[in-house]
Amino acid sequence: MLLAVLSSCDNAAPPSTTPPAKSLITKIHTKEQLNQIIETSGERLLMIDFYADWCPPCKELNPILEEIAKNNPAKVLIYKVNTDKNKELAQDFRVAGIPHVVFIKNKKTLLFLSGLYPKKMYLRVIDRYASAFAVNKPQ
Repeated sequence: MLLAVLSSCDNAAPPSTTPPAKSLITKIHTKEQLNQIIETSGERLLMIDFYADWCPPCKELNPILEEIAKNNPAKVLIYKVNTDKNKELAQDFRVAGIPHVVFIKNKKTLLFLSGLYPKKMYLRVIDRYASAFAVNKPQ
């Protein structure tokens, strides 16, 4: 009798869980991939987060970047580069500490922020550079 009860518990549906939301941030795995993104970005502002999985400030920054990506898709495209897996890219961008966020527009590095900053700081930079070159567009 007890065996029947145990086997029926095994067939019970698992508790309902919400699947994790899909990230709006693309991970960059190679130098070629990054170069392609920069070459095809046109006048879009790019925000590239150099991080490591073991880094506590990087983990704190991730939900901030996810929220920025969700709320500002017309202003900025956000990417991530794992410095442990992409040492050459980290060297190319002179990453000395992480998190290290680089802002690129029109194939040029505009600014970088090394360390963890409040969300409003990242938003200020985005607002400043997202439309900075739009003023020069012919009407």
